[in-house]
Amino acid sequence: MFNISNGIGRRTVFRLMAASALCMSAVAGSAQADPVELRYFYRAPWPSSEVYANWLIDQWNAKNGDRIHVTGASVDGETYKTKQAIELASSSPPDIFYSWEGGRAAEVIANGFAADLTPYYEQYGWKDALVPASVSLATFDDKQYFLPTEIGASVVWYRTDIYEQLGLSVPTTWDELMANAEKIKEAGITPFNLANQKKWPAQFMWSAILVNKYGLETYDGLVNNTIPWTDPRAVDVTQMMVDLAQNDMFEDSFNSVDLAPAFVPWDQGKVAMWYQGSFNLGAFRGESEKCCTAPMSFFPMPAFPDHDPVMSVFAEDTLMIHAKSPHKDEAAEFLDWIVSQQAMTEKLAIDKPFPSRIDADLTSLSQMEQDLGKAIAGAGAFTFMHVDHAVSPAISDRFLDAVQGALAGAISPEDAMKMTEEAAIRVRGEVLAQAQN
Repeated sequence: MFNISNGIGRRTVFRLMAASALCMSAVAGSAQADPVELRYFYRAPWPSSEVYANWLIDQWNAKNGDRIHVTGASVDGETYKTKQAIELASSSPPDIFYSWEGGRAAEVIANGFAADLTPYYEQYGWKDALVPASVSLATFDDKQYFLPTEIGASVVWYRTDIYEQLGLSVPTTWDELMANAEKIKEAGITPFNLANQKKWPAQFMWSAILVNKYGLETYDGLVNNTIPWTDPRAVDVTQMMVDLAQNDMFEDSFNSVDLAPAFVPWDQGKVAMWYQGSFNLGAFRGESEKCCTAPMSFFPMPAFPDHDPVMSVFAEDTLMIHAKSPHKDEAAEFLDWIVSQQAMTEKLAIDKPFPSRIDADLTSLSQMEQDLGKAIAGAGAFTFMHVDHAVSPAISDRFLDAVQGALAGAISPEDAMKMTEEAAIRVRGEVLAQAQN
């Protein structure tokens, strides 16, 4: 006990009390320090995308918000194409942001916006946890730059009731597919949905026909700038698409129909087939937990002579950490939550298939969805992505414009591919003559 009977003792006690108060204040201040603030910018192409993103953020903040607090902001898919570049180049860019795969991702990386995530792949074991195809897509020059959160595939969706009604079998060749389409048209039903108002939907069928008719190496040559877009094979596929349009294989005014309205005639049984991505499963479900609002199934784009069928497998949703983020470690921790088994399981309940985790529990899905999910998860590497993912927007935007124009009869298939090649030349120069063979 201190002796406070004299002045010296009292001064000593006061100093000790003051020091103690300062110490306690410092401890309290440390405990009450503001959390790290992370900005998360993402695209929300479907209503369920927004619901799921909000669930991710709310769940995270409820458990971790006192030390790492996440704030989300989103725009629709089309707006994101232009908004992304503005946000990434701003003075206060988002810490985490959505990115497309392929050529668009490569452009983001080349411009210095994407942080190298390789150390986090090792730290969190993402290489082992994720579908191999998605990891290979995230790899540029032996480094991983994005975290895939949704893996997808493109297939021919078909109305099983229409097939049964008309006595049709699932086609295994292109000729069988066309024979089915003719019988469907004779029955007064539209063979294929295209819904090409936004220009990107037609490229799905275009790229699938090219890969399955002329081989994956031909498509890779186009998107990797070793084969010119004026190559006769690219012109031929464009002509095939035009022939389908002129033969009434697509819905009326297909270049003016957006994706969402196209689900109405599909549900009404006025359309029999639709070559599109697995992201459509969210809309095929409607309000139900399981697929689907109409009796349906899928098959891969059928094979052409001398070729095996190739199904498109790609990364539908991916996330990057901004290279200038001061909180990369915290951002990586949030990304690890997004690809956790809990979050991936909830994705299936709220949003749409398919999670990027290889061990995702698909048992809540319909058997048809499970079958497609297993095919995707079993892919050792991605096969091909569509043009607007595979190449830079400077090329793909012109390609989409040109194909839509050719389908409308405004320009020839030759001119459509010439327009695309002119844009490609501005990006990568002329293709060497010896590489064109």
